[in-house]
Amino acid sequence: MPAAPKPDEASASPPGAASTLVRGLSVLEMVAAAGDGISVTEVAAQAGTDKSTASRLLATMRELGYVQQRVRDRRYVLGSRCLWLAQAYQATHDHLVDLARPHLAGLRDATGETVHLAVREGVHVVYVAQEDSGQSVTVQSVIGTRTPLQRTAMGRAILATMSERDRDRLLEQMRTSAAVSHAALDLDEMRADVRQAGIRGWAAVDRRDDVTRLAAAITDVRGEPIAAITISGPSYRVDPRVDDLGTAVARVAGEVSEALVA
Repeated sequence: MPAAPKPDEASASPPGAASTLVRGLSVLEMVAAAGDGISVTEVAAQAGTDKSTASRLLATMRELGYVQQRVRDRRYVLGSRCLWLAQAYQATHDHLVDLARPHLAGLRDATGETVHLAVREGVHVVYVAQEDSGQSVTVQSVIGTRTPLQRTAMGRAILATMSERDRDRLLEQMRTSAAVSHAALDLDEMRADVRQAGIRGWAAVDRRDDVTRLAAAITDVRGEPIAAITISGPSYRVDPRVDDLGTAVARVAGEVSEALVA
């Protein structure tokens, strides 16, 4: 089972009652990541807390329906309330995903590379759809994964489509979030990438992992970026045709934007 998205590091140690909430949500994500269940002892070890605290958190979530405890081995798995949350979240993006899906599939077929759709949530993007390339070497992302904007080509594409004032405001939010979580953020490099994306109409990011990612933003009726599409593939396949692929992803993002306002 793919690993569940990790809780935001920026929220790791908030003061007061909020810290209990964060611990509870972290435990819930541990249960989700475990796949075949997790014990109180394992939760306590992963959370860095005592068994009594872990047991209380799990008991509260069990009463609310977010986890359940199997009778046969007393291990915890997700409860039905999580399904309700997932369906409620998905429903908020159904229109975008439904409109974008045939365009994503078409882009995958035309390029032979994996295509992702993500929406922006604050200083993160969240993956909401994926079309696999079918190649022997592919790039995949777990649907629902939240990734900081600065780590993605999507983030650069979104920033490039914003007004200067909105872009400066978001960059400041990103700087603050990165400082709190001790994440790397080179604002000068980010601004240079965004300027280049504005010129080309598509963005790229160098994560030094032998994967090339090219992205373009999807805009709403007001022209504001709300999501982005990215093509991802091994650099040895993507780099020789980077301009063509970048143009393709920009064209498809434009088609989805037009469909949203039609």
